[in-house]
Amino acid sequence: MKSPLPKEAYNKNALLYKILANPKRLEVLNILKKKETSVEDLLQITDLPKANLSQHLALMRHNGLVVPRRHGLNIFYRIVDPRIVEPCKILHELRVKRLVI
Repeated sequence: MKSPLPKEAYNKNALLYKILANPKRLEVLNILKKKETSVEDLLQITDLPKANLSQHLALMRHNGLVVPRRHGLNIFYRIVDPRIVEPCKILHELRVKRLVI
């Protein structure tokens, strides 16, 4: 029997899981799942300092999770693939079910 995925896939996935392990980044990705959002709106929704939000967005941008778009002086971000936040929803539902049972 062989591994379901190439070894390289596990290394790359582990890096992405590390990026997703931050609650603020998960929040941003879940916001962007609904629609493209400006940096200014993300600042208001997340209540993060601008420097922190910029660092989170840069990390996610460099790892291919989000894409920026400039419109005049504003920068908007969108998620590359909304499925990236599905594990967050699944884990939340599992936790809620466990509390209800």
